[in-house]
Amino acid sequence: MTQEIGLPVDEKYAPPADLARQAVFASRADYDALYKRSIEDPDGFWAEQAERLTWFKKWDSVLQHDFVNAKVGWFNGGKLNACYNCLDRHLDSHLKNKAAIIWEGDNPNESR
Repeated sequence: MTQEIGLPVDEKYAPPADLARQAVFASRADYDALYKRSIEDPDGFWAEQAERLTWFKKWDSVLQHDFVNAKVGWFNGGKLNACYNCLDRHLDSHLKNKAAIIWEGDNPNESR
């Protein structure tokens, strides 16, 4: 099967080495293992991911769902502050002087 531009759809290309060194996953096998865990133990997987944030109160349950009545709740009972997690918690780290938001206007001559 080919795409409209004539290249094979299933063709695979290795990323440049410098980009690969910065990747979150060292290999496709690492990604597949994490994905498998997310499917086999979703509560454990998402609880582990949530621990990367700062919680002011830890959740009572990771996921409660009732698909019949379209009711889904993630991290019920938990309390966090998005601004704190995005900005404030980094003030005591090596990232404290790194720009959090870089604004660039449509007009290159506009700076405010």
